[in-house]
Amino acid sequence: MADVTARLGSFADEAARARILAAYDKAMAFWPEPRGQQDVTTSFGTTRVHTYGTDPGTAAGAGTRTPVVLLHGQSATPAEWAPHVAALGADRPVLAVDRVGEPGYSTQTAPVRTPEDTANWLEEVLAGLGLERVHLAGHSYGGGVALQHAAHRPGRVASVTAYEPPRALAPLKAGFVLGAAVSLLSGSDKFQRRWFAGLIGDTGLDPEEAEAQARLSLEAIRGYRIRLSPPHPMSDDELRSVTAPALILLGGADRIMDARRAEERARRLIPGVRTEIVPGAGHGMPVKVLNDRLPAFLREVDEKGD
Repeated sequence: MADVTARLGSFADEAARARILAAYDKAMAFWPEPRGQQDVTTSFGTTRVHTYGTDPGTAAGAGTRTPVVLLHGQSATPAEWAPHVAALGADRPVLAVDRVGEPGYSTQTAPVRTPEDTANWLEEVLAGLGLERVHLAGHSYGGGVALQHAAHRPGRVASVTAYEPPRALAPLKAGFVLGAAVSLLSGSDKFQRRWFAGLIGDTGLDPEEAEAQARLSLEAIRGYRIRLSPPHPMSDDELRSVTAPALILLGGADRIMDARRAEERARRLIPGVRTEIVPGAGHGMPVKVLNDRLPAFLREVDEKGD
């Protein structure tokens, strides 16, 4: 039991748990209504799913377009999708998954060691929600999860969108790795907040909401021990196997990976992929860009499938 427990995500202590969940609740307060939630049992643990625009007990909706399932970045939680939910949910159900093994209301009970484990977990979540067909959209680590799922478990995937998926398309920049380590070890709230703000960049988010999201991520980084498979470099063959319509968005000023290198590889290997490098954007999702590009892409995919 001790060995299994050591491979599960956990809060550092009860005080950290209280701080993180309080920050989580504050950030989630920015989600628009109607908002619901439900828990899905998987072999990796219970997964919390937040919903918009539909009764959570009937997440697939009725008479609506194909649902979109949102996958958050590491230590970000589904709260990061709050400024995008209403735009995405104008004509379809929106579901945001709280990943097991990360700080939030999901409870991990089995190790997630590999990208295949992650794909199996997500497939169980989608099945548990009764979703036969979904659009997957992910940011950062969640973007990598979405691409991996489209490669390895494509049966339910109507389309896949990834904003800034680290390592999936290009290696991490050495400067990012060093900067992250220095920030974490500094123990300085001021330094960590400055480093985090520079990493995310100007997303056009309301200042109060941006502060709530930053506070949540910093509390999570400090107070939660993540035990998940690290971001996975996708092989050429894996990328070639992504046959669902794909949209890749990259920040032109991203500090984590080389956007042009990532775009070139995506265009060369993913069949029919659409890519865009957003000038001046960092690792954070620009609200206006995402709220324009993603709903339009999903509608086009749906209409071609009708």
